[in-house]
Amino acid sequence: MLWKKETSKNNAMYVDLYALNGGRVNFNEVDSYVRRDESSSTLNKNDAVSLQKRKQGNEYFSEGNWTDAMEMYSESLCYAENGSKNISLAYANRSACFLKMKLYNECLVDIELAKKAGYPADLMPNLDQRKEECLEAIKKVAPSMKLGSELSFESDEHFPCMANVLKIDQDAEGNLGIFAKKDIDVGQTIVVEKAFMTYLHTQYGSKCNICLKDQTNLVACKKCTVAMFCGECQSNSLHEYECGLRCSNDSQTNSVIMQTVRSCLLAIDMFSSVEDLMNFVEQAIKSDRNQIPTTLSGVKSQYAAFLKLPMNPADQNLIDVIASTAIAFTIQKILLEIPKINSTFKLKKYRRFLMHLITHHYRAMKMNSLESGWIVDEGNGEYVALASQTGVMKCYLKHSCAPNVVVTDLHGNIVIITVRPVKKGQQIMHSIYTDLVKFPKDERHRILWNFCRMTCKCARCEGDTAPFKLRKEMCSNPNFQYIVKQLIAPARNDDEAKQKMMDNCKRFLRKYGLKPWCEELGMVVQVYFELINHRQEYNQENKHVEKKSFNMSLLTGLLITLLLLAISCYYF
Repeated sequence: MLWKKETSKNNAMYVDLYALNGGRVNFNEVDSYVRRDESSSTLNKNDAVSLQKRKQGNEYFSEGNWTDAMEMYSESLCYAENGSKNISLAYANRSACFLKMKLYNECLVDIELAKKAGYPADLMPNLDQRKEECLEAIKKVAPSMKLGSELSFESDEHFPCMANVLKIDQDAEGNLGIFAKKDIDVGQTIVVEKAFMTYLHTQYGSKCNICLKDQTNLVACKKCTVAMFCGECQSNSLHEYECGLRCSNDSQTNSVIMQTVRSCLLAIDMFSSVEDLMNFVEQAIKSDRNQIPTTLSGVKSQYAAFLKLPMNPADQNLIDVIASTAIAFTIQKILLEIPKINSTFKLKKYRRFLMHLITHHYRAMKMNSLESGWIVDEGNGEYVALASQTGVMKCYLKHSCAPNVVVTDLHGNIVIITVRPVKKGQQIMHSIYTDLVKFPKDERHRILWNFCRMTCKCARCEGDTAPFKLRKEMCSNPNFQYIVKQLIAPARNDDEAKQKMMDNCKRFLRKYGLKPWCEELGMVVQVYFELINHRQEYNQENKHVEKKSFNMSLLTGLLITLLLLAISCYYF
């Protein structure tokens, strides 16, 4: 029913998705339940809370936990009342975290921000001393580059996020894929994509609200307590619409709704009129999904690719369709509460279009978002995502249970890094769910079918395994033995030791990465996965933790379950 019109006439309106259930489900009641906490405001600057956050930061700092201390100082900025002395004190304290983390340029910026905010004169000598210490350190330390922060090759002329050693082409089945134009070594960053849509779900002092950049000089919104911006995003237009909007106090429920609200605002803001938006969307969804794209260099070309992202065929049954529509109903009500959106979408045909656009965005992100920064919810002990990003390059990757790349996140970018050698002409393949590589075949196929309605036919799943003699050789390999020894009894857990572990993984994978899959190869690939993900984190000993086991979208799971329970009673 999505994008179906009432008649075949050119000016026909899109069908009313909210009428699909024949009146058996009261969407207003669903909306009231979902938004039961909507009265909670984020427009509540409070110096007392700001002080409390800064004191918590001081405790973390005294423990040597620079990352969590920095986050608390940023949250102190979020709550500080405009003109409050708490602003200068929080900037000054955060500069000390940057110094400890050897982020010297950021330290200097925060020192200047503290001074501009009226840092107390009697404390100024301490700040000046920190500045001198920072300037001396800059002279002695060479700049370093994090794994995955930049492409390992020159970028492609038409696809700036992609290395020029790759190309997008059709595979033997006519589906789009990414292929190597030359041999590519292990550990090479081949895609660094600025995500089309990003959303920070919780811990608002940890990243930029718009682009998810972290480890930078975040500046708080002057009105609300849940938004901070990096230097590039301070002038963005998105937050003007979002400021103060909140669906629920539950961060998971709020994120399901509000990230789709943001994606629609992003799309609406690209076009000068609703008609232009409608024409663009209609052309995109009608075009051949497997047509080779010519460019992804502009925001509109990215949006066209976003609209062609695959949607989960498991969501096609009537109850799931109605559940998606119920969520869309709430999202549309929130959007229409924004005066500019309400006036822009005044006509009935525009509002019909909007309900379809919302549903399309919601389903596209549900299938294709990369959830990241997994943390433990202090309330229930469950793993929840800190943020999510939706890009378009990932959809060109073919799934394999024997992947040759890993897809991860870094500062709001979606990054693809090779974990096995890739030969010229080979297709780039990833595991849709990273943890699948360590599951037996039956379990992998059950998960893939239940959630994606797909069956993997990679060489591993078809039974191509390494012979015993080769496996014995792998086990006796010095790099493999080192890796196993560290897993059993790690000598230490510092950056140098982790780098040594990565080097041993790379040497092993260079030698055996193109061999048939086996448990030994799979173990090293999995270790390398986790080391890459760890390198994206700047402090392992904080509350940001890795997701330890397979987990489908926790952000949408709770809300969908509640909606399905509410809806199913009308059908069974």
